[in-house]
Amino acid sequence: MEIEVVRLAGPHRAGLHELLVAEGWDHVAKELQENGLDVFTQYVALRGERVVGWLEGTLRYEAAVDIPRIPRPWAQVNFILCHPSMRRRGIGTALLRRFARDETSAGRRFVVLWPDRQDAYARTAFFTALGFRPVPGTELLGTDLPHVLTGPAH
Repeated sequence: MEIEVVRLAGPHRAGLHELLVAEGWDHVAKELQENGLDVFTQYVALRGERVVGWLEGTLRYEAAVDIPRIPRPWAQVNFILCHPSMRRRGIGTALLRRFARDETSAGRRFVVLWPDRQDAYARTAFFTALGFRPVPGTELLGTDLPHVLTGPAH
């Protein structure tokens, strides 16, 4: 199975909308329709022409936001989603690695995320396998971006 991870573009929007609705992410699907999700960095995983995964991330380096022991500048994963029939096939890893590569090239050194509480064990296990660890004093998981690029694939 060949998966390609690319930046979200016009031709992928309908497929992403379909994935979001199928997964019950109606509020994000509505935002996609209304403003194109153009505020943050968006990636889609494609199997052929089909959108099978999505990641939204952002640079977080705001003066008002300070997380002790996290080196600035840092990046943040806002959302990551994989089609249920395509899980455990490396799509989430491919999305995170593309994001990490681009963010590292842009000078970011660290990435954080808030793990979803739905199916928390499986999600935390996935991120832990990629090197994410609890950030002391927060509900965040975080890791050095280079570790995402070189850690084991899952």
